[in-house]
Amino acid sequence: MTPLKLDSLFVCLESKDNTARYNAFQTLLNETEKKVSWIYNKWDILVKKLTDENSFQRSIGVMLLASLAKSDTEKRFSMLIEDYLLRMYDEKFITARQCIQTAWKVAVEDKAWCGKVIAALEQTYYENVHNKTHANLIKLDVLASLNEIFRQTGDKKIHVQILSFIEEENDVKIKKQLQKALLQ
Repeated sequence: MTPLKLDSLFVCLESKDNTARYNAFQTLLNETEKKVSWIYNKWDILVKKLTDENSFQRSIGVMLLASLAKSDTEKRFSMLIEDYLLRMYDEKFITARQCIQTAWKVAVEDKAWCGKVIAALEQTYYENVHNKTHANLIKLDVLASLNEIFRQTGDKKIHVQILSFIEEENDVKIKKQLQKALLQ
């Protein structure tokens, strides 16, 4: 991707036009499915998005940074991971979910990050601010993210933890949903 095209996409990420912003985001998300060389040219911009007052911008930051973890050869994510994981408790439900859903991408790139992500996922399973109204979705997202970490790393302790979460669930309906999600 040319620097001019990249700059243009980042300008569009700030657009008030939902279509332009979404298209730029999707293009960048697709681009970050593989390692990219431009990560540090846009790093500070994306880090700043994590605390933006606009939840769309926080979501963009969360998802793009997770996808860029594979390109982080300088391991800058180590200095960011605590702030990143706080987005699991974002005031906006969708931003919190997007962090939970994409956290596995960070975890599989570095053992130290993996431990922190797993601990954060385990904590948010029980303590997420949105559990009062959306516990089933939060729990499903946590298990899906843990399951993806398990698939990528083969760490059987993660699989045991997933099964433990399901086993201790008291709500039969949620338990069935969790079991079904694990089979997918």
